[in-house]
Amino acid sequence: MELRCPNCGWTSELTTEAVGAAIAAAEQHQADHHIEHCPRCQWVIRVPLEELRVAAPAPVPVVEEPVAPPPPVAPVVEPVPAPKKPRAARKPAAKPKKVAVKKVVKKAAPKKAAVKKAVKKLVKKVAKAKPKAK
Repeated sequence: MELRCPNCGWTSELTTEAVGAAIAAAEQHQADHHIEHCPRCQWVIRVPLEELRVAAPAPVPVVEEPVAPPPPVAPVVEPVPAPKKPRAARKPAAKPKKVAVKKVVKKAAPKKAAVKKAVKKLVKKVAKAKPKAK
């Protein structure tokens, strides 16, 4: 069966074995198409299952012949595995690095108290300078 890529126009051929495998895979997944990839551009090509069935060879009737029993098989002695070599000792885990702890330094408070005192003195001077009217 010949496939043509809709993207790059490359044509490729599916063998009869590949067609049979594609039909089996599509039926197993209960799909209505088989997906092939373009060998040139890797574009996804959907091949409908109907086209695959048309291109598939006709099934050959299988004639069942009497099957002779298989010849007796001598017991298989499994070889004993060689002893494993001891592994090299692993290095001890690295100790975590100590992280320097930063000391928290308190910021100096703004000098508001001195400003407030100066304002209070000025208010008192102004108040003394002007006697209240009666």
